[in-house]
Amino acid sequence: MTGQIVRHADQIEAVRVRFAAVHRASAVVVGDETVYGRLCRWIIHPVLEKHARQDELVSYVEENLRLIVAGLYDLYGVRPPRPDPVREAAVLSLVAPVEDSARAAMELIGPLRDVLDELTGLPDVVAAHAMTWYNIAAEQQDMADELEDFLDHDVPEWSGAGEHLRLMGHNIDAIRGLSSVSAAFGEIIESVGVLVAQTRRLVRELVISLAVAPTEATLWRLACRIAVYGVALNATLTHLQDRLSD
Repeated sequence: MTGQIVRHADQIEAVRVRFAAVHRASAVVVGDETVYGRLCRWIIHPVLEKHARQDELVSYVEENLRLIVAGLYDLYGVRPPRPDPVREAAVLSLVAPVEDSARAAMELIGPLRDVLDELTGLPDVVAAHAMTWYNIAAEQQDMADELEDFLDHDVPEWSGAGEHLRLMGHNIDAIRGLSSVSAAFGEIIESVGVLVAQTRRLVRELVISLAVAPTEATLWRLACRIAVYGVALNATLTHLQDRLSD
């Protein structure tokens, strides 16, 4: 029985170590607001505020798992494992790579591209951030499922395991909740990324149109583009508000 409980503690510890990958990934996707550009950066601030609360809950669950593992080891006189940076570093990264999309001709000119980057943001990076949130959500769901399996296979044979089941049940529910929030972040960032891309196209088209003698047709086309942009902005803000209020 002692060996089974120690193995169970080892399994929980392995899941806890994977939380480090969640922390690293979430730090990447919130670490630089400039990827949204000056024109769209204000939209993301409510998301960053909610992420701070999400990160606190991630830390809380991770600490709960650490204390549970330490308690099981201590109960049977087993020395708890020391933090292993190598083991943590070996956990697969959840950060999605940035895939460069095709650029317009004017964006191949360094100074113009730099101005566009600062003003309108980096759609490719924002898209990678959205995918990273989806990766985090999937990883959290997998961790919750694994912990539930550990309880189903290991704990029923214990005597007096009711308190352990209760504490782990709360942690599993919290992880599933975190997964849902992370998936919502992915949807939000994906929507904001579409708006960032539209902002970039609109500004680029405006620069090109004003660089030559604008015709009435050109101005009319720009007016239509701005109207469409306004509808997209309203839809994005509505979606953002709905998801943040869930």
